[in-house]
Amino acid sequence: TAGTALLAAIGGRRKLGAILGAVVIFWFGYLAGFIQLERQPVHDPGGMLEPLNTGALVHTSCVMLALAFLVAFIGAAVGVALGEVLLDPPFRLARLIWARSAHTRTHVNATSLSKGATGDRTSEGETAQERVASWLGAVTMIAFIVLASSASELFIFSPDIGLHMEPVIHNVHDKVRGPTYSIPTQGIIVQDEVVSPALGGQKRPFLVYLPPSYNTPTGRTKRYSTLYLLHGSPGNDSDWFTGGKADQSADTLISLGKIPELILILPDGNGRPGQTSEWGNAFDHHQNIETYIAVDLVKYVDANYRTIADAEHRGIGGLSMGGFGAINIALHHPNIFGTVISLGGYYRAEGSIWGRNAAYIRMNSPIDVLPTDKSAWRLHLYIGAATKDQPYYTDARQFVDELVKLHQSYQLDVQNGYHSWRVWQVQIYNALLWLHWGSS
Repeated sequence: TAGTALLAAIGGRRKLGAILGAVVIFWFGYLAGFIQLERQPVHDPGGMLEPLNTGALVHTSCVMLALAFLVAFIGAAVGVALGEVLLDPPFRLARLIWARSAHTRTHVNATSLSKGATGDRTSEGETAQERVASWLGAVTMIAFIVLASSASELFIFSPDIGLHMEPVIHNVHDKVRGPTYSIPTQGIIVQDEVVSPALGGQKRPFLVYLPPSYNTPTGRTKRYSTLYLLHGSPGNDSDWFTGGKADQSADTLISLGKIPELILILPDGNGRPGQTSEWGNAFDHHQNIETYIAVDLVKYVDANYRTIADAEHRGIGGLSMGGFGAINIALHHPNIFGTVISLGGYYRAEGSIWGRNAAYIRMNSPIDVLPTDKSAWRLHLYIGAATKDQPYYTDARQFVDELVKLHQSYQLDVQNGYHSWRVWQVQIYNALLWLHWGSS
């Protein structure tokens, strides 16, 4: 869009025309097809229909149009400036040479004076119109900026995030009370926070998914397995709900009776400004995210929610940096987490938080730790990878080869795709099916 507007503005020096032309090309070249595609039936990884959220589609389309306009405006402005710098001087020189060769200098000057006088007469009459046009342009620009300001999720996730709602599950009944007592088909999400001694008394927020029966009369006597889900980088505690649809997958699978109910915990693993935390304990001990997760958060969750507080019913998973963090934390704390789900993760310590101590780096590299730590061999491992996701696909294959050498059981989920939420949505759905947990 910006390139189209830039080229049009350079050649024609008409900013408005270049902007409108670029936006029209964006509409027919991308947006119209996107809208048509999203109006087609969409199914979750289990084949359940996800109803279209028409309001969300309209909003997303307007946001993308606003972005297209702003990008085209910038491109056109740059194009006009480049045109004036690159094309105007040779054009004026050529016109001057032509005028001299035709011996029409006097005629040209007279014409210029005449046009100048006409311009003076008309400029006063057009002043009001120009002022109105300027104000309309400013208001339009502000409106587009306001719309475009809500575009962050389009860049962090993808344009289709949030356009389809959870599948509608009918005729779900409580097995104890019978068909006359229907249980909720959706869990609830609550926000909580914990004071972390490992992080120097910081208050750390986290999100909790409570299963459908948690607050019902029958559910109040139950205890539930718990899965901790770690985000990637950049990311935050809501990513697994917004991009990964982990809550939606849990709702659907629970309602269909395919998995037992469980609690999901989504912590915030962001560390020092400008640095990724790697979900680890920094070499200088100024950022002990691993201890916060494995000790402080687990202790708080088990004390404040009805969990089954043992490693056999507690797992940890994540994507990308979170996939690395999940398996690194579990290898260090197999008595806390008995199950690991690593999606699009890597298996060697990377980043400045580990310092330069080779031994400390190896101690936080799962592919180096696993062969020597027999206590970690009892972990239940789910490894997710995507064929076009390099270098993570190669990393996963190398780690699986190590598991084969150790004769350790694992589940490998390979999808055809990239380092993307489309892949992770499918894999977390499959991973939830793979878990063999129950409630008590």
